Amino acid sequence: MIVPKNFVDSARRMFGPQGSAWCARLPEIVAEFVETWHLTVDLRDHEECWYGMCGIVVPVRTADDEPAVLKVSWADKETEHEHTALAAWGGNGAVRLFAADGPRRVILMERLDPDRSLGDEPIDEAVDTLARLLRRLAVPAPPEIETVADLASRWVDELPHRWVAAGPDASRRLLDAAMDTARNLGPKSGRMLIHTDLHFQNVLAARADANADRGRWLAIDPKPMAGDLEFGALPTLWNRLEELDSADQRAALLRRTTHFSEAAGLDIDRVRAWSVARAVETVIWNAEIGMIQEIHRPVWIAETLARVS
Repeated sequence: MIVPKNFVDSARRMFGPQGSAWCARLPEIVAEFVETWHLTVDLRDHEECWYGMCGIVVPVRTADDEPAVLKVSWADKETEHEHTALAAWGGNGAVRLFAADGPRRVILMERLDPDRSLGDEPIDEAVDTLARLLRRLAVPAPPEIETVADLASRWVDELPHRWVAAGPDASRRLLDAAMDTARNLGPKSGRMLIHTDLHFQNVLAARADANADRGRWLAIDPKPMAGDLEFGALPTLWNRLEELDSADQRAALLRRTTHFSEAAGLDIDRVRAWSVARAVETVIWNAEIGMIQEIHRPVWIAETLARVS
């Protein structure tokens, strides 16, 4: 198995020497679970495995010759309960989980079509699909999933200090808006399961031989939380921005916000408020890790939505 060089370079940038050491162990980890779960690696000679931001995906076949994928992710808080969320959904609106080793961040899942995502679908249809999936995935959250209420409480304590230390090139009023949302909406947030990274590339087409009752499109790569569904809207809003009407991009973003909110049956004011808060936290995080060039997008999103929050 070949770990892609681009993935190794990315892991080194994001996680330092530990990331490099982890990448070096990945072939051994994959080999261990291929043996444990009686799998066969489904790669051609010298073919690289697939990868995302913090994990690799290896196409395999099960002992019953069913196409599947073995995913190994970097162990952090975001990946801690990916398998928990997939188990809770049971394949309803999301990729089906076959097996998992949670502590080691290794999961075995059904194989979807890696060449067909919502990123290639017409934007209005894709937004409608994301809205339906967000609602479909809204089941009672398992108790171990972190709550939006707890996250918001931490934001109240931490964001002002992080803002000062990071010094992002953005208006302080955006931080004030995020803090107001965390204080006012956080304690009242619910306990529904949210896929907080539900964007166009994280929804793949089901294979042609899959159960049609589960739908044509299935979500992958959850970053689960428990709370208001409105907390999960931001990925729909800030992806595929290049397709917004260039004549008035701000108005086009607000139209997309309204479209998604209505299609998902969400409170549009909460969608705007939580999206501003999440965008502000992203601004701070990008500044903290030196990704200054990545700050413009979340700042623009927050400024646009805060005007009508």
